[in-house]
Amino acid sequence: MTFGRDLQQGATEEAGAEARPRPPHIGPPRLLSVSAAARLLGVSPSSLRAWAAAGRVPHVRTPGGHRRFELDELVRWLEERGGSPPAPQSRLQELVPTRLEAMPATADVLADAAPDVLAAFDEELRRVRPSAARASAARHARVVGALDSLIEALESGDLGSCYRDAEWEGFRHGASGQPGDVPVTEALALRRAVDRVLGPLLNGRADDQRALERALDRMAVRVAAGYADGVRCRLRSALE
Repeated sequence: MTFGRDLQQGATEEAGAEARPRPPHIGPPRLLSVSAAARLLGVSPSSLRAWAAAGRVPHVRTPGGHRRFELDELVRWLEERGGSPPAPQSRLQELVPTRLEAMPATADVLADAAPDVLAAFDEELRRVRPSAARASAARHARVVGALDSLIEALESGDLGSCYRDAEWEGFRHGASGQPGDVPVTEALALRRAVDRVLGPLLNGRADDQRALERALDRMAVRVAAGYADGVRCRLRSALE
């Protein structure tokens, strides 16, 4: 999914849409969490967060800062689009397969080794970016999130959400004007850390190791692609 192009397309569609009268709401609003709303729309939670952050989907914030989606508003939003959320635009990267044979045993190994992978990630990152010598809670949270997404993908055999999350991470950096080397360097450092820690643990399971390496390589590519889309989105917004 190309978040940058998809978000731009949605913004253009919404800007040209005519306001429709809304029926009065009776009773308290029914609020959905991000995951519940994503299931209703048939999209991933990361896609829904991206649309909400860009102002494409009606939502509210709780006092604690969490996004919530009012059911009636979401239904009207769907009706305005013919009963389905905007379809993602296809591009070359979508030709990359997102399905693989489920590897629950490898997922378990990765989950157990996650603390060691995180430590190896810090070491790999310091090798190429000395400025990252100081540990960062935000950076660790991003890495843990990427590992969790990868573990779930290996368990299910579906890498689609994992790739979309990686692309969204790159898009977020590009759209906010952050340096592009940050998310890409982190993705490559994570790839080396996983290979370094899990290589000995997967000894004798060469097929699983190769599949894991390909998945991490493609995650890094998706991060770079998402960053480029984020930059294009930011530059276009600046010119409008």
